[in-house]
Amino acid sequence: MNTVLMPVAVVKDGNKVLLRKMDPAKSPYGQLWALFGGRVESESSVNEALNKELMNRWNFSVSIVEKLWWDEEIKVDHDGKEKRFVYLDAICNITEGNPDPVNQNETLEWVSINDLRDYDINPPTK
Repeated sequence: MNTVLMPVAVVKDGNKVLLRKMDPAKSPYGQLWALFGGRVESESSVNEALNKELMNRWNFSVSIVEKLWWDEEIKVDHDGKEKRFVYLDAICNITEGNPDPVNQNETLEWVSINDLRDYDINPPTK
């Protein structure tokens, strides 16, 4: 079974976290709220892969402030093959750009940490 590394940015500003409402046409989880991340390709470091994805899809980049935890799940990927996904979560600060989704079917929102339980969050983000 192949393993996919997925760095995940928990983008914070004070007591708020930046979430994105996913495009239902492009997400295996439908239109749920999620954190930010992307796949690590073999030629990239985790930090490079994360910032490339953030800049290409949401117009900002980050610095990692604190490595938090990792989680994993086994699921069928978009190519129809079952894979192990390993999520590497880190608290991040925005260092460049302003969050603005390239895909206009996504929504970004700063959410108080105390209000996170009121949002329908995708499984890997929980």
